[in-house]
Amino acid sequence: MTNLRRVAAIAGAAAILMAMVGCSAGVRAHAVAVVSPTPMTTPTPMAVTPTPVAAPSPPPVPVSAACAGTPAGTKHIYVSIAQQHLWACDGVTLLTESAVTTGASALKNVHDATPTGTFHIINKVRNTVLAGHDVNGSWNDHVAYWMPFSGGDGFHDSPWQTFPLGSPLYTTQGSHGCVHLPLDVIASLFAWTPVGTAVTIRA
Repeated sequence: MTNLRRVAAIAGAAAILMAMVGCSAGVRAHAVAVVSPTPMTTPTPMAVTPTPVAAPSPPPVPVSAACAGTPAGTKHIYVSIAQQHLWACDGVTLLTESAVTTGASALKNVHDATPTGTFHIINKVRNTVLAGHDVNGSWNDHVAYWMPFSGGDGFHDSPWQTFPLGSPLYTTQGSHGCVHLPLDVIASLFAWTPVGTAVTIRA
């Protein structure tokens, strides 16, 4: 009996020592628990409700109704004055779209409405000044990007504009006929658009 107790005591001390070393060394050890045997019970079967699997979403197709009819391989920029919106298309593929501000068409004493029809990009200029005057005064505005498409009308950024692009305020507070765009959008269009690209302005 004495020998058995001594063996048990030695084994117990070794187990405690191993547990202390594992904790103090910061090692995550698998815990070994001594469990008294318990009578086994027959598990009760559980009802399993199958989880419905959602059908995979189709990949996004970069095609816009605004680009419909644009010939394949042809770059075309469309602007809707009524919607105050622009779409840049490569064939039927939409490159980008954006809210815009067009000409102040409701002013009676000047002709600031953006012209409608199909035009072409005439030139591309970085960091320039757009200057002019009418019966209401003069302007001398610096722009980072300038892409004219019809005489003195074109696409450019407008850091001085205080109302949101796309707003109906364009009719009295809009441009002198140009199409204002956000800086990031005009920068993207400037890089993408070669001189000669078609521009269609719709009422």
